[in-house]
Amino acid sequence: MDAEQSSDWLRQFLHTLAKNAAAAAEAAGAEVLLVDAARPVDDPAELVGDADGVLILGGADLDPATYGRQCQVKNLYGIDATADAFELGLARAALDARLPLLGICRGMQALNVAAGGSLIQDLGPGTIHNIESDNSTMTTHAIEIIPGTLLAGIYGRAQLDIRSGHHQAVDAVGAGLRASAAASDGVIEAIEGTEGWVLGVQWHPEDPDADPEQLATLMTAFTTAVASTAQTKQGQP
Repeated sequence: MDAEQSSDWLRQFLHTLAKNAAAAAEAAGAEVLLVDAARPVDDPAELVGDADGVLILGGADLDPATYGRQCQVKNLYGIDATADAFELGLARAALDARLPLLGICRGMQALNVAAGGSLIQDLGPGTIHNIESDNSTMTTHAIEIIPGTLLAGIYGRAQLDIRSGHHQAVDAVGAGLRASAAASDGVIEAIEGTEGWVLGVQWHPEDPDADPEQLATLMTAFTTAVASTAQTKQGQP
């Protein structure tokens, strides 16, 4: 697969994942507005001001400059300054407004960077987190959920088998966040806020081959938090 074909494939696959995530959120009772981060037409702070919750989905790599690093590897892909600025702006505005915030894969990494954290630029070959170097094929592996976390409360389990395809991961955890799940090799698989409903998962519950109950459970928890925020707003003078 050449670079152009790979790029086309990635866009189509990400579109499928976005549709799956949006459909699950709508099924759980949310009203969803999808925005293309690479072609945004609105200011992220203004969008967040009109929202009751924010969901940031998967995509390509964040520019290392966004977390104060130089590029250290040769396999970064899809760097897009417009998308980086927009999604980091969304995450920061949501955190400032204390809105429910859910990040999936790149969305989790954007959440971490927005909070001042950093990323591992490449996990290297032979990891459990991907099969292909371009992350074009999902794989399945187990994660361990830390007891007493928001994530543990959502799933009510200590372990999940998840669908994964990533070559980067959270390094230093951002301010106001904590790790809430990890893989057997120690890679952080979920982060969450120490206050409020803020969660990032490194895997893809919206993958067509994932256990559909995982996505439904996650989106139900998220939309419940969003609905609570909406009710609080309505009660304000």
